[in-house]
Amino acid sequence: MITPPQGTVEYQESGDGQTIVFVPGSFSAGSSWRNISTPLSERYRTITTSLSGYGKTQERRKPGGTHMEDEMDVLEAVLYRADAPVHLVAHSFGAWVALSMAIRRSPKLMSMTLLEPTAFNLLGLGGESALNREVHAMTDRYMTDWESGNQQAVRHVIDFYGETGTFDAYPPAVQEKLIGQTPTNILDWKTGYADPMKLADLAAVKVPTLVVCGGSSHRAMQRCNQLLVDRLPRAQIMTLEGANHFMIGSHASALAHAIEQHTRAVTSG
Repeated sequence: MITPPQGTVEYQESGDGQTIVFVPGSFSAGSSWRNISTPLSERYRTITTSLSGYGKTQERRKPGGTHMEDEMDVLEAVLYRADAPVHLVAHSFGAWVALSMAIRRSPKLMSMTLLEPTAFNLLGLGGESALNREVHAMTDRYMTDWESGNQQAVRHVIDFYGETGTFDAYPPAVQEKLIGQTPTNILDWKTGYADPMKLADLAAVKVPTLVVCGGSSHRAMQRCNQLLVDRLPRAQIMTLEGANHFMIGSHASALAHAIEQHTRAVTSG
């Protein structure tokens, strides 16, 4: 655990070797990486954490604050404790925070592996107006339903990332957990929307980057991830067939292999 003045930050470390830092997205904690980080810890030093409001990381975003800066502060605290160049692996909103940090704070990164970063603002910049409207319509319904007292408003997000009926298929305990984390997730969406990137920002990121997108993911996710790769100077995209946004749970072995292949290619090249 890291205990800066702004609040505790989750930090768990295992193994020896080159350092891989795992950053989860919304609704997730460091433990969500277990089936990926554990086998890799046999050959790497692996570090897991959580973003604000999840796991053991305290919520530090306050009304009127600069929320993306707060999230980058969390990640920066982890990198400072790691005290080594790292391979940064991040998912969803966590991947968006990681990319923001690579642009603005230039940490010592050997590589990045970004699993479906929520780079939705690139849709509008890339001329994908229909997909951009679809994403905004979903988030508008989500936030409006929640503010109107619909406790199951989060189904809009879960079914968007999975498919219709995904939320209903979850056990009641999982549904309750998601409902309990809804206010934090809404803050995540607002954090991302309040701090969009410019296309020119991406050109400055020289870190070798692998973007992984699910073959069964929503078209908006697939397209914004391709637009991201098209604009990062040293990026490539990998389509994980049969996977959607919840790939960490469903395709752990394939992701562990892809992460290791990417880190080896970077360090051997």
